[in-house]
Amino acid sequence: MVTNKLVLRYLLKENLFSFLLVFSFSCILFISIDLIELIRRSSTKEIQISILIKMAFLHIPSLFPIILPTVFLLSSMHTYMKLNKNNELVVLRASGFSIWFLILPAVFNALLISILYVFVFNPIFAYMNIKFKNYESNFFKGSYGLFSISETGLWLREKTDDFEYVINAQHYSFENNTLKNVKIFKFSQENKFLERIDVQDVKMIDKKLWELKKGIKLEINKPPELFDVENIAINLDAEKIEKNFRPPETVGFWRLNDYIDNLESSGFAIKKHVIYKNYLFAFPLILISMVFLGCLLSIKRERIKKNVIKILYGLIIGLIFHFSCDLIKTFGQSSDLNIFLSVWAAPLIFNFLLLSSLIHLEDG
Repeated sequence: MVTNKLVLRYLLKENLFSFLLVFSFSCILFISIDLIELIRRSSTKEIQISILIKMAFLHIPSLFPIILPTVFLLSSMHTYMKLNKNNELVVLRASGFSIWFLILPAVFNALLISILYVFVFNPIFAYMNIKFKNYESNFFKGSYGLFSISETGLWLREKTDDFEYVINAQHYSFENNTLKNVKIFKFSQENKFLERIDVQDVKMIDKKLWELKKGIKLEINKPPELFDVENIAINLDAEKIEKNFRPPETVGFWRLNDYIDNLESSGFAIKKHVIYKNYLFAFPLILISMVFLGCLLSIKRERIKKNVIKILYGLIIGLIFHFSCDLIKTFGQSSDLNIFLSVWAAPLIFNFLLLSSLIHLEDG
């Protein structure tokens, strides 16, 4: 029993060291690539290098769904190849330790880190994602970035050549492109408040024209003015509104349910966010599958040349699995494919195939 604990502790330490090594290298690599791309994009703009470095750092969490599975694949392979190189795995196998015992520490690390990622770090990463998208909108797209939604309805912001508008609406109807119970706050270019318009309905006639129905205008030092129909030029339509709402990755795990409820009550589609929530729950399965794959390819002692080939095989299989999951998930967002098939089917099938292969390896 003491020996088992010592071996488990040793394997856990080795796997954690491999994870930290590969993870650190991957983060430095991706931040460097991102920074180079941002510098290229900013070649025609005057943006300080400190801003670009900050943007590269803020963007890295959005790449973790790609980075972490790859890191766990490579760190698992690194662990078992290193143990094989020192003949430690040969000794452990000869002492009666099963494959399941040997991969248990790596599975534990994957489970622990995935739980921390989803329940602890995800809200922090979501905030970093928002900051990055706002920087990107301000410096590269010339817009205000993401719109928001809360219990008070949806909040929009738009700037024209002459004015700036902040808009609050309780509900959006897809059927006739109409906003319900709308408050429009109008400001000058100098950010001076000009007027407030409260209307029952706003009809989006086209991309640059809104038709206001049954409303009241409120200006400073002026009596309220009632109107039946009035048009204003605002460069917002249904497509732009939906496109600029916060994507699921910018909503922290603990706020996701409330955000989905607010979206639904305001008349917007929620399937994309529901799929993302299920994806977060399925994330431990994805990381564990990478551990199984890494173990399957590296548990046997091989020559260095063959190990390099196995690493390439692992990366190819891992990438195919990742893009398959991503493709099915994207298809699920835009079709009637149910949530289970969109998110859970691929990781469960892949884990079943890997477990079957490991059972065959252990029994063979």
